[in-house]
Amino acid sequence: MLKSVRFIIALAGALMLLLALTASYSPAYAADDNWTARFWNNRTLSGDPVHVRQESNIDEDWGDGSPAAEVNVDNFSARWTRSINFSAGTYRFTATMDDGMRVWVDNNLIIDSWYDSQVHSVSADVTLASGDHNVKVEYYEAGGQAVAKLTWGLISGVVGDWRGEYYNNMTLSGAPALVRNDPQIDFGWTGSPGPGVAGDMFSVRWTRSVQLDPGRYRFTVTVDDGARLWVNNQLIIDQWRDQTATTYNAEIDLPGGSIPMQMDYYEHGGVAIAQLSWTRLSGPAAPAPPTTIANWRGEYYNDVNLSGSPALIRDDPEINFIWGSSSPAPNVVNADRFGVRWTRTLNLNPGRYVFTVNVDDGARLWVNNQLIIDQWQVQDVTQYSAAIDLPGGPIPVRLDYFENTGLAEVRLSWSPPGGLPGPAPQPPAGGTTATMVGARYLNVRSGPGVEFDAFTYLTNGQTVEVIGRDSSSIWLQIRLPDGNTGWVSSRYMASNFPFSALPVTSN
Repeated sequence: MLKSVRFIIALAGALMLLLALTASYSPAYAADDNWTARFWNNRTLSGDPVHVRQESNIDEDWGDGSPAAEVNVDNFSARWTRSINFSAGTYRFTATMDDGMRVWVDNNLIIDSWYDSQVHSVSADVTLASGDHNVKVEYYEAGGQAVAKLTWGLISGVVGDWRGEYYNNMTLSGAPALVRNDPQIDFGWTGSPGPGVAGDMFSVRWTRSVQLDPGRYRFTVTVDDGARLWVNNQLIIDQWRDQTATTYNAEIDLPGGSIPMQMDYYEHGGVAIAQLSWTRLSGPAAPAPPTTIANWRGEYYNDVNLSGSPALIRDDPEINFIWGSSSPAPNVVNADRFGVRWTRTLNLNPGRYVFTVNVDDGARLWVNNQLIIDQWQVQDVTQYSAAIDLPGGPIPVRLDYFENTGLAEVRLSWSPPGGLPGPAPQPPAGGTTATMVGARYLNVRSGPGVEFDAFTYLTNGQTVEVIGRDSSSIWLQIRLPDGNTGWVSSRYMASNFPFSALPVTSN
């Protein structure tokens, strides 16, 4: 009897322990392997779905057909839901549709293209923390072709760090003096880059693998002094020499997946700059009418005929250059016998405009696809003007320029409708702002030049107040969200207000 009581007590204790363990156990939340797809025979996702299934991807091109036998050929709608595990980073979601589509991430509507349309794509960038995130996609088909696709890819860098190996020589030889993880390659050193590394005559090798979507990418390196960049085991930038801070671009087609990258760098003396960023160029893009572009796209060539591939592509806030006997970009573009093509779309009111070019040597100017100034000749600085009647709206403008030898100068301006000089542009009532473009990160410095210390940085797409400039409009003085002020390169800033009209706050 006593044994039976003891057995019952022991059994009860075991059951209580089991219940306690069960109550305290909660399985880890896991992302879904597939999308849950629901389809309705109406455009409004109303009522009960007529068909439900699992799908591995949203990559549908039904043409004139139907998603399933139960679903109408036209006038149907669908909803896909899924939990997806993301690494931390900024992702670009792209929806391709015919007709309408909406996309939510964690209940935030990031894409809203809910109207009858032909096939088109819309993209949105979202910064996500590491972990599982709920994604919802809604779609409707009105008539004709039926297309529904969703893709995403990591942009502006990736999760994980670069492995940085730092050497106390300029040849990356021997054992590294320092090995560490660097979140990004965005450095502007005025002394030693880290413990045990000399302030001059050092080198660094950064390596990592990056998960990228397939497509064409542009890689940008800014460096003082030398750098080499390999992407997918291909050497795409080779500028292994002493030089002042210079920016180089290279484009490459990538298959997608895990892409190995390696950047080698050396510093000889003085300021040390090493920056790397990339942008995906190919892939579906949302159709849109021509709009005002804040900057000129400048393509710089090392010949007077603007032939072959440009040596440098950059955004120029305005065409107002007096280079004298120097180069537009030392060590990249020749000081003599070079050419430039600037293109931009201006949003203008209807009326007659007078365009004026000051040039040494040659220039051709197209406005609204009409050649209105043609002075393609060697000459001292000369001013040319031409009038043109414009219908208003988005107006394409292109200026070709070449420099032979001697002094180099090119400036472009235009009058408002009627041909009368307009008043100087006035800053908006709320202050002038500019948005960082063309790089992943941009150093904010204590003064107008790379010789000044960088104390923080702007991220791509960040908008800040602009309060002044240097005399050449190369550097802009900005006010940060915390109220502090600093200086950034105008090359990477875009604004609808001309930088040349800002007050000069530093020589």
